[in-house]
Amino acid sequence: MDRVKTGISGLDEMLNGGIPARRHIAIFGGPGSGKTSFCFEFAYRGAKAGEPSLYLSLEETDDDIIENMKNTFPMLTDISELVKSKLLKIVKPDKIDMDKIAEVVENAITDDGVKRVVIDSATMVRMSFVKEIEYRQTLFEFLSLLRNLDCTTLTTLEATTSKKEDMVFDLEHFVMDGIISVYNLDRGDRRIRALEIYKMRGTDHSRDLVPFKVTPSGIKVYVGEKVF
Repeated sequence: MDRVKTGISGLDEMLNGGIPARRHIAIFGGPGSGKTSFCFEFAYRGAKAGEPSLYLSLEETDDDIIENMKNTFPMLTDISELVKSKLLKIVKPDKIDMDKIAEVVENAITDDGVKRVVIDSATMVRMSFVKEIEYRQTLFEFLSLLRNLDCTTLTTLEATTSKKEDMVFDLEHFVMDGIISVYNLDRGDRRIRALEIYKMRGTDHSRDLVPFKVTPSGIKVYVGEKVF
């Protein structure tokens, strides 16, 4: 099986070597859980390894994303250089529309050879639909398109709560190839970030709930450690 290494410390180990290639994976979590950081590092590590990567932002401008990620990961000093060389492409569409998103993704793959795609976020797309049935139909069509393209996709998906026990499963949990859930857990007088690979079609994977930290040089997933 072809796999795409995320480049995130510890996560590839939990995935038995990486995400199965050409799959679409959701990073699911509440506010402050680290979704954007995970997705950006996935795109950055791909670009750093010579794999053109597309970060599609539906909320923040490209300048805001770059500035925020430089502050989050100050030791990753070549973000701007990767953007200038077009190995890391950050795009904010002029409107939130699934057809427009599909067009941007297809053009990036055709014109720039993009292999990794991030969509931040699916929740923004869902909010743009008046009728739920229209969103469902459009999502199925979009995922069918992705399956026919030579790229591996990560999509952020907002949870309505940061509490693990209160998480509610929705349509995306069933149609996505994989779900990586990230949490910002309340542990008395402090919060601990943790993740679990909820599902990953076509491959075995760790099912442990493990802590992680967003450090200046990247995310560190502490495989084998317990969340206290």
